[in-house]
Amino acid sequence: MKNRDRWITIAFLIFILVIPLVTVVRTLLPSQQESALTDEEQAVLEQNGTLANGAQTNTKDETGQGTVSKETGFVRLQKAVNQFTDSLFGRTKLIGFNTELTSLLTGGTYIESTQTLMGKNNMFFYKTELDGHPIWDYMGINHFTQEEMAAIAANLAATREHLAARNIEFYTMCIPNKEIIYAENMPDTIARVNEVSRGEQLADYLHENTDLVFVYPKEALMANKDKAPLYYITDSHSNQIGAFVNMQEFFRTVYGTHAEMDSVRFRTDATDYSGDLVMMAGLADKYKLDTVYVFEPDSADKAQYHDQVLLYVGDSFGGFLSQICKGYYKEVYWEDARDFQYSMLDRYEPDVVIWERAERYCEVFREPILIK
Repeated sequence: MKNRDRWITIAFLIFILVIPLVTVVRTLLPSQQESALTDEEQAVLEQNGTLANGAQTNTKDETGQGTVSKETGFVRLQKAVNQFTDSLFGRTKLIGFNTELTSLLTGGTYIESTQTLMGKNNMFFYKTELDGHPIWDYMGINHFTQEEMAAIAANLAATREHLAARNIEFYTMCIPNKEIIYAENMPDTIARVNEVSRGEQLADYLHENTDLVFVYPKEALMANKDKAPLYYITDSHSNQIGAFVNMQEFFRTVYGTHAEMDSVRFRTDATDYSGDLVMMAGLADKYKLDTVYVFEPDSADKAQYHDQVLLYVGDSFGGFLSQICKGYYKEVYWEDARDFQYSMLDRYEPDVVIWERAERYCEVFREPILIK
């Protein structure tokens, strides 16, 4: 018995010591490093904006040439630790093994992952605390204070006034988290304290206390989710059908026009897509469940066309949303809000600016990024 315990202890120590040692060696030999993600997986995560970048803030000068990183000592330490753990030898295989094991032990009802939550009907959700707090939003435990909402309202009003002086129309969109729209697929173990999420709370406040255009398309998504898939099963984002519903709610609110999803065309590009959530859990090969729909702009209703230049400033949801807009505006430009520079207003000369954030980021509407 003692010999068995001794060998188990030795094997465990070898396991926990050899992996970091091999990681260090491979770090010193970059040409022999094993990539944690394939190029395809890396591209998907970067496009979707789900590669956590910690607390680093990047700023560019007015020419857009240089980038300055503002980091505290703690953030630099945290970043170094994250880089080391991200490059651990065999990391992807270990993550996949761990999630597969927990899934097996629970009869396929649960997986162990720091970023991915497995819900009902094989639907995956984003449970990160490093990239917003989508689970807190779902639970309704992170509501804004009245002072915080008043600060957001003041900033949006000031932004609208500032851009109006340049003859630019300004509108705001907040896209509901997937957990809010598909609550029936969330695990029963996660209780909702308040079914009014933070995004809905903010939308209600702005509608009741201001004349700002703040589009929170929850009702439109809920009304259409049984007609077609609006979010990916394996990804944290809406698909292009969901993006179409979101933009049509924007058009209804701003212009008084609306089109149903069956009035336009979506082609099917793939039927075996694995999204960001299963990639982060190491399960991309197992859960190739999603269909990729692509909006065809030439099918848009010409009556909804606007002979204007649109600048869309948003997050990872903005890629698909701006793609939909190409069927309805003369020119469309999409910029990540984190990289936005005021000089871009001079570069693009937009007639319309839409500032969009996913619900998990809606506190950043307090930041005056569109005011010089």
